[in-house]
Amino acid sequence: MTTTKTSETEELEADLELTRRHLAQTVQELSRQLNVPLRVKESASSAGHRAVQVAGTAGARAKQMPATAREHPKAAAAVGGAMALGVGAAAWRVRRGK
Repeated sequence: MTTTKTSETEELEADLELTRRHLAQTVQELSRQLNVPLRVKESASSAGHRAVQVAGTAGARAKQMPATAREHPKAAAAVGGAMALGVGAAAWRVRRGK
């Protein structure tokens, strides 16, 4: 009979320890979520890394652009015109909004 009580006690203690660990992790995660300055810093860091990756890819594509433009001059002119139109439309909307 003592062996049964001992094993039940050990089970309860193990369950209690597991619950404590889970609670500690939950409290730690809630603390991290409530730490707004840290979250802003993490978000800015992540955005910075993504911007560097995008800039690197755009730079490589920009270097390839002159060769592509020579191969497909009409397509390059169409893309340039569309970009100019987009920039002009954006500027117009900004001025109109004032």
